[in-house]
Amino acid sequence: MQISLRDTIKTARLSFDARLAEVLIARPDLRYTEIEKDFGISETVIRRVTKQFNIGARKRGPKSKKSRGV
Repeated sequence: MQISLRDTIKTARLSFDARLAEVLIARPDLRYTEIEKDFGISETVIRRVTKQFNIGARKRGPKSKKSRGV
C-alpha cells in the first residue's frame, strides 16, 4: 500500500493542530505571543486551530484584581 505525501502532511498537521488545541484550552493564562514563540508558529496558525476546534476567544485587556488574587 502506497502512502501519498499529501496524506502524510495532512495527518501530521492534524496531529500538531490537536496538540496545539490542547495547549490553548489547558493554558488560558498563556498569551498567544508566548505560544507563538514556544511552538515556532505564527498567529495565523493559532487562529486556524481556534477556528478548526471551535475554541472561543480569550478575554483581552489587563487582568482584574480579583483574578490576580489581590
